[in-house]
Amino acid sequence: MALAYTREFLIDAFLHRYKTLGEEVVFRLSILAEDLFDEVGRDKFRTYASLDAEAIKKFKLELKESK
Repeated sequence: MALAYTREFLIDAFLHRYKTLGEEVVFRLSILAEDLFDEVGRDKFRTYASLDAEAIKKFKLELKESK
């Protein structure tokens, strides 16, 4: 059974890829990502944002390492 990730988690996982581009870029992307999530829902957002199991695993690992 697949885990149901929260809206915030999925958006953070998507934005994490772009953190090296700077705060302003990430802020603007966050607005777009939130709007997209609200429009299409969790499953389509994961598809559009390329958040497959491997991408989520990588994000979780990097979160764990940063703590």
